Amino acid sequence: MSSVIVAGVLLIHTALVLYTIFIFKEHKYKRATNGLLFFITLAVTFDLSATVCMMIGAGVYFTLHGTLGYLALSVMIIDAILIWKHRLNNDSNTPFSRNLNRYSKFAYILWIIAFATGEYLAIINH
Repeated sequence: MSSVIVAGVLLIHTALVLYTIFIFKEHKYKRATNGLLFFITLAVTFDLSATVCMMIGAGVYFTLHGTLGYLALSVMIIDAILIWKHRLNNDSNTPFSRNLNRYSKFAYILWIIAFATGEYLAIINH
């Protein structure tokens, strides 16, 4: 396995941990706390970096898993933007709308599905 792919694997697993912490914090606090903003921003950054590494390392840009991953990443970026927008327009004590909470959960589930398909493909191909 190339070092770029190994870096991508480490980055995507770190993103998994960060997204999971984010979703639990969001469920618990339902507000755009500094910690929540930190975890969603860092998770998206690690996810973007992992995606770039995987694209470079694989040399293939459009596969079923890749397309699902791009979609999941895009949905998470939109979630991060919506959460940052909420925070910029309100203070940290203003609760999220029910729709924003639902969207975050949807985004996380979609991301987990994309992650799991990548893990599955890695297992069956090696």
